[in-house]
Amino acid sequence: MHRRQILRWAGGLMGASASIPSLVQAQAAHGELVWRERALLGLGTTLWLKAAHADTGRADSALDAAVRAIRDVERQMSLFDSASSLQRLNARGILAHPEPGLLEVLTLSREIARRSGGSFDVSMQALWQVWEAAARQGALPSDRILKQARQRVNWRALEISPDRLRLNVRGMQLSLNGIAQGYAADSARAALMAHGVAHAMIDAGETSLLGESPDKQPWVFGIEDAAGRLPHENSRRDESRMPVVHSHGRAIATSSDAHTSFSADHRHHHILDPRTGYSPTYWASVTVIASRCVVADALTKVFFMLPPSQVLPTARAWGVDVVLQDKAGKWMASPGANARLPLT
Repeated sequence: MHRRQILRWAGGLMGASASIPSLVQAQAAHGELVWRERALLGLGTTLWLKAAHADTGRADSALDAAVRAIRDVERQMSLFDSASSLQRLNARGILAHPEPGLLEVLTLSREIARRSGGSFDVSMQALWQVWEAAARQGALPSDRILKQARQRVNWRALEISPDRLRLNVRGMQLSLNGIAQGYAADSARAALMAHGVAHAMIDAGETSLLGESPDKQPWVFGIEDAAGRLPHENSRRDESRMPVVHSHGRAIATSSDAHTSFSADHRHHHILDPRTGYSPTYWASVTVIASRCVVADALTKVFFMLPPSQVLPTARAWGVDVVLQDKAGKWMASPGANARLPLT
């Protein structure tokens, strides 16, 4: 299960009064909004786009444009495409005349790294490679190997300008897996709006929203209970333990230790502190709600590094809301998150 599935449209979670196909049929008959959708593979996961328009052709054209926007992000930022701009930068250590999207994401990444004291760092690919290699051997990396990898992690050593990108540490590589999905969701949202779409859900690994859901209600999501997972039955979930979040048109991003783990107890997982090389120990799941999905996506990693006492001040400083679950299963949320938390 990919983390995109942690967020679920409330129509399925809470029992909508009509299915999407029946809604589409009824609305088309009355000249109202018609919902169309696309499902595609991209950015290392399955993507799902839904958009409504009174004109079916306009809805389809808008979705086509949104897919093109996502593919453009992939072409620039994907680690899964050896020909992407990011992979060419990683291979050569330099990239001349970077495209605007890549330049924008790296500039934002540097600002988030600066403000977070390096808890978000796109140069952490060396750490991921060490953990992934050890996992293939059924082991954990040694302190010595992690120390060597950390020497190639330094957000300050990334040179960014419209003329060129340059990695100023030998062996340094970037990963945008912690921010590109959010940027893709924002890009797809902008494409839909440019085609006159006012109601949509864009799930590009992280979620951006417009208007209302197909049942003409505000978009509402449930967040998976990460700490309550069953060791050998990860596909099962108890929906009564899901917090319900009213997004009010804001973007939502979630990071969780539930699905990519390097140890059976989930102590070691894919969310790594760039400053230590190890996974933080406070949280099992972090959801950030923000006006821009790219910001929400990146900040899930920042909040993962924070002790509970720093969560609310940091949320206020960034102007975002958060819903978090600790390793024991206890939930907490900032006041503006509009979250209904389960009893623990």
